[in-house]
Amino acid sequence: MKKVKMAIGILLCSALVLGGCGGSGNSPASTSGSKTESTGSSASSAASASSASSSSGKDSGEKLTFEYFATSMTVEWIQQIEEALKTLGEENNFEVLSADANRDINTQLSQIDTAIEQKIDGAFLFIVDEGSAPAAVQKFDDAEIPVIGETLKLQDGDGKNIAPYVELDAEGVGSNCGKWVAENWESTGVDLSDLSKVGVIQNTNSKYRSDLARIDGFMNELNGGLPGIPESNVFMADCAAEATSNDNTEASYNQVAAVLSAHPEIEAWIIMGSVDSYAMGACRAVEAAGLEEKTILVSAGGELAIKEWANESGACWRATCYYDAMDFAEKMVEGMLSVCRDGETTKDIYSDFKEGGDEYAAVKISGNMCTAENYQDFTE
Repeated sequence: MKKVKMAIGILLCSALVLGGCGGSGNSPASTSGSKTESTGSSASSAASASSASSSSGKDSGEKLTFEYFATSMTVEWIQQIEEALKTLGEENNFEVLSADANRDINTQLSQIDTAIEQKIDGAFLFIVDEGSAPAAVQKFDDAEIPVIGETLKLQDGDGKNIAPYVELDAEGVGSNCGKWVAENWESTGVDLSDLSKVGVIQNTNSKYRSDLARIDGFMNELNGGLPGIPESNVFMADCAAEATSNDNTEASYNQVAAVLSAHPEIEAWIIMGSVDSYAMGACRAVEAAGLEEKTILVSAGGELAIKEWANESGACWRATCYYDAMDFAEKMVEGMLSVCRDGETTKDIYSDFKEGGDEYAAVKISGNMCTAENYQDFTE
């Protein structure tokens, strides 16, 4: 993961004043934000957000304690977010604790209760189950602890934002992948000339709206660029069927392998992995079936794809829409320090990302297509 330092300038105050963290101002919201921020652009906005401590924020000389509530620390992406947060903490005088829910929402809710008792200053929340977001956010609201979501939405049952969150521009990332396949398939050496014999595998997890949005974006661009693939040749390898597994790669391998073995009539495959860990399982399943030269695998994420290419493996993994954990972490920290040191509320932050009558913003981070030929440009 590239290390992009965030310049968060904070003027030292002479005395500690009350407010900021411990007064999030969260309450049920109205609608979601949708402005998109390009990957790599959050550093500049972070620099301007925390330029001075206000009369209601905490002195920057006092070390803050934030906690990162993760779905599962076995996921490469989550490990990178944790590392990025801790790097930024070292640079900006705050400590980052981590809580691994092991994909269990009840565990995560219990961890939140414990953190509240320990009086943390703020929370970064990767919710295990989006449907449980209201319960989780309410706990923080009642304790007046600011919370900022990561990757998954923090919304109520009506789809209204109940806290700010930083997410991937999911549909846009999927669209990038679909467009890449439609425009570059000939360069891969995989023959898609007879679309009636081409199969598509949607390698995803139907439990998560973000994952499904990536698939929707992918299919829209793919069908627009390569019209003629029969609907009967489109299959879903749904990892939700093994949702209790801590290994997305294993779940994906099983699902994709089942589709491949059930359809020997397909002569060429296009696979979209909605996250890299799914794509890794798909890659191994393709290799086990001996179909590397007949498969175009693309994904969203990039962290595992780049490792494969660096090791000169994963030949069927043709491209990924790359986004960097530091870009997410910088934006999360920018918002949290605006609350805890500048005295803003969570309704105030990320105002440029609000639309219409939004109370809480949804910051969307976009990505760029990356291949085995140019991946080093993204890791320097």
